[in-house]
Amino acid sequence: MNVLIVDDQKSMRMLSAAVVGSLGHQVREASCGGDAILACQQDNIDLILLDVEMPGINGFTTAMKIREQASDWFPIIFVSAKTGPKFFVEGIRSGGDMYLFKPIVPEVLEAMIKAMERIALTQEKLHYAKLEMEQIAHRDALTGLVNRRGFDKAMMLELNKAIKEKSPLTLILIDIDQFKPFNDHYGHPAGDACLAEVGKLLHDAMYRDWDVAARYGGEEFAIILPNTDVAGAAIVAKRIIEAFATRHYPHEYSDAASYVTVSGGLVIHDKQKTPAEMLAVADARLYNAKQQGRNRIVGD
Repeated sequence: MNVLIVDDQKSMRMLSAAVVGSLGHQVREASCGGDAILACQQDNIDLILLDVEMPGINGFTTAMKIREQASDWFPIIFVSAKTGPKFFVEGIRSGGDMYLFKPIVPEVLEAMIKAMERIALTQEKLHYAKLEMEQIAHRDALTGLVNRRGFDKAMMLELNKAIKEKSPLTLILIDIDQFKPFNDHYGHPAGDACLAEVGKLLHDAMYRDWDVAARYGGEEFAIILPNTDVAGAAIVAKRIIEAFATRHYPHEYSDAASYVTVSGGLVIHDKQKTPAEMLAVADARLYNAKQQGRNRIVGD
């Protein structure tokens, strides 16, 4: 976990950092509420140890501002020498989850962090369980891939997660090259068989359980690759193109190759805040791929 320690006293930050570091977690420090708010905007923070009494913005106000900006929950543990019930109540009301009294007892702090770690792990498991349920519930009958509705739900889940964790998210929009001539000359039953084969090839090109291959509509498909950067996206894109070349599914009416090929547009989440914005970029790059001769996936 990435743990943010917020305290105006350096000695207290050092004590907490020693405990957090001994548990194998990453430590970031802030000496005031303003720096804590900025740290949460810049980095993915999994847990905050937050002093209550600090110059400028106190811990309670800091917690409220952080909660207002956060798209998802993460634990906040208040640390304070104030032991009265009203301080505990105010801490919970302002967005805190636990209240630890100073002076800090390392064993107690360690136990609290381990408890929060279990909760964070449960959240991660719930995310992937929900994603798996969406994929099971929304299947395309012809290809066996996730259908458009399932794709929309999965895309929203993964984009929200990428924004929260400040992690890369890759989307590839894919179209079968010259599919209309294929359908016109071979017939619709053959076209359906081709779509099913394309779905299988795309599914097999996904190596991780949490990658999503979907039938977006008609002869269009979409790939969602969570936590995948430029290098990882390039590997998957190459694997997809090579899979079709290896399969060599006959298509004598294509001007791209003698077999069924696909074109794709690839985008890695950057400033896009909605799935529609990512799809628009991917669609434009898909168009570029076709303009460049098809049988390729185009990124930045």
